[in-house]
Amino acid sequence: MITKKQNVSKKIVKNLYYDDDQRRLAKLVTGFSFEMFIMGVILANAIVLGLMTSPTMDFYYGNLLYLLDRVFMGIFIVEMLLKIIALKKKFFKSGWNIFDLTIVAVSSLPVLSSLIVFRTFRLFRLFKYVSKFAKMDKLIKIFLELLPLFLAFLGIFVISFYVFAILAVNFYGDSFAIFADLGNALYSLIKIFLVDGWMGIVASKIMSVYPNAWLFFGSVALFSFLFVVSFLVASITQTLALMKKQEMK
Repeated sequence: MITKKQNVSKKIVKNLYYDDDQRRLAKLVTGFSFEMFIMGVILANAIVLGLMTSPTMDFYYGNLLYLLDRVFMGIFIVEMLLKIIALKKKFFKSGWNIFDLTIVAVSSLPVLSSLIVFRTFRLFRLFKYVSKFAKMDKLIKIFLELLPLFLAFLGIFVISFYVFAILAVNFYGDSFAIFADLGNALYSLIKIFLVDGWMGIVASKIMSVYPNAWLFFGSVALFSFLFVVSFLVASITQTLALMKKQEMK
């Protein structure tokens, strides 16, 4: 007959083997080799997704490329399952793990996985591996630190061009289709801001009808110049300050 002590001993041995297997699995899924393998799969998936955008490659090798994409998806799902089993609650304490799980879950949904746009989201996982390289990690940290500055300048840009667009509709909307409504006016002003030489073409046409239009376009040009210069100076100053701060750590 099996005594209670023997049952307890068997449970202890079983638990020890289970804990040992779990430690081995955790060591495997968090190891450098495994991480490099997954990074290689992500890069291979990136190449396949790129080839799928080519009509020629899609025509001759469409089925093969789709099959490879499904294989990569399967590898990512298995990776997530192994990590959850090995790390348990610790898995959800890492922001990167939650990020990876979200990307894999979204891109593997049957409704969305047929759309290449959502499958492309998997490539964002490369940011995780970029952070493992010291110099690239510094660049990412600087980029994240600069985001609030960028958002502040973006807010100034949106508000200012919104005002300019309303003025353009009121001043020139009756005569020129590019300023006929707020949407067209915003699009035209942003195009003026981005496309070199386009302001001169538009301004000259409008000034032939409205001679004083140079005041409006001069204001847009001056604001655009000051905006770009201010953003560059602020970005460079902030970047140098962040680099100095990192060197002092």
